[in-house]
Amino acid sequence: MNSYERVLAAIHGEDYDHTPVVPLIIQNTLEVSGIPHSLYSTDGGAMAESQLAALKIYGYDSVYISTDNAILAEAMGARLRFPYDEPPQFVKRCLEGERIDLSKVTRNLDPKSDGRMPVVLKATEIVKRELDHDVFVKTNFDSGPFSVACALRGEERFFLDLYDNPDAVWDLMVIASAEVIKYGKAIAEAGADALAMGDSPSVLIGREMYEKFAFPFECEVIRALRKETGLPVFLHICGNATPILDLMKETGADVLEIDYQCDMKTAFETTGRSVTLEGNVHPTAVLLRGTAADVYAESVKCIQASGGKRLLLSAGCEIPRMTPVQNVLAMVRAGREN
Repeated sequence: MNSYERVLAAIHGEDYDHTPVVPLIIQNTLEVSGIPHSLYSTDGGAMAESQLAALKIYGYDSVYISTDNAILAEAMGARLRFPYDEPPQFVKRCLEGERIDLSKVTRNLDPKSDGRMPVVLKATEIVKRELDHDVFVKTNFDSGPFSVACALRGEERFFLDLYDNPDAVWDLMVIASAEVIKYGKAIAEAGADALAMGDSPSVLIGREMYEKFAFPFECEVIRALRKETGLPVFLHICGNATPILDLMKETGADVLEIDYQCDMKTAFETTGRSVTLEGNVHPTAVLLRGTAADVYAESVKCIQASGGKRLLLSAGCEIPRMTPVQNVLAMVRAGREN
């Protein structure tokens, strides 16, 4: 069983020879490859080179094609700046102001030419061509609709809009969903083996508002992409998503990426083991600051919680840039040995 087959088996709830390791790894690839963030975020060849360099060192089961979570927001009208070796930063949100003015939002995007979407498409194409069906290729199609809306408007103001102007919020979510789906389909066409999106700000608004404003659109996006591409879809929500895990399962996502604040055993019980979970070693306390022995031990705890099925071993969120190489290798070793 190779890495590609191992990851697919976990996603489909089938047996695997040992636990697949699928880290959320972006900035640490820059550390081991020496490629600056500004180049990585704007050049598909550099992105692919950095990810492949990390794969060669670590030998995990899936490459993660991803950069910052502002690609769609930028293409839809937000302005960013690109420090030499730091993640891109917002300069201006296109929906700043007292009211949501949807005329300021650019829509009907072409993922093959607009903004930095072509960067991710190119990186996906290069990596898939290099790895074929030996190693799994998961590409992040940026942000879920709620996250895109937050990025366009600014989180604090958008959270107020949920109460003060819900009709405009709904209209913005409809627009964002259409662009998210279009981008996800383009990534599938570029050769990805799975599609991933994050919708992390949605965990901050409570279960009732999540169910009203984020959940329906996550369902729409995931349903459309699974139907039109046939690929597995991953849903990532940072933080303590325990109160909404049952709803996350109902989105139709094939894999839920679980952050370290969620107890993995509880997560498997809540989801009824009907969906695959990815996670959830603590990125900073364990991977960044712990020893290799700490990482191994915590990784084994995740594996034990899974009962040996439906787990993609990973950090709870992105592996920090300065994480010691031996710590990432320890997580990979835990997967190989358990």
